[in-house]
Amino acid sequence: MMSKQPPKPSSSLADLRREIDALDAELVLVLARRQRCVERVIEIKRAQNLPARLPDRIDEVLKRVSSLAAAQKLDPDLAAAVWREMIEQFIAFEERILKH
Repeated sequence: MMSKQPPKPSSSLADLRREIDALDAELVLVLARRQRCVERVIEIKRAQNLPARLPDRIDEVLKRVSSLAAAQKLDPDLAAAVWREMIEQFIAFEERILKH
C-alpha cells in the first residue's frame, strides 16, 4: 500500500524524484493487478455475452473515484481524467480479447 509520509522540508529535487519513481513503480504494480482483475471480468462478460463498454458502470466508477479524490484533497477533475483514460484503455483491451 502507498505510504502517506509527508515530504521532508529539506528534501532535494533528487530525493523527490526518487520518491516519485518509487510511487510510479507502485502504480504500475497496482495497474497490473487491475489488469488481472479485468482479465477475469472478460471471462464473465464472454460467458454472459456482455459488451466491453458498460456506460452505467463507467459512470459509477468515475463518480466513486471523484469522491475518493476529493476526500484525499486530490483534484476530482484530475482523478476523473486519469480514470477516463485508464477505462478507455482497459475497454480497448477487453474488446481485443473478446473478439478472439
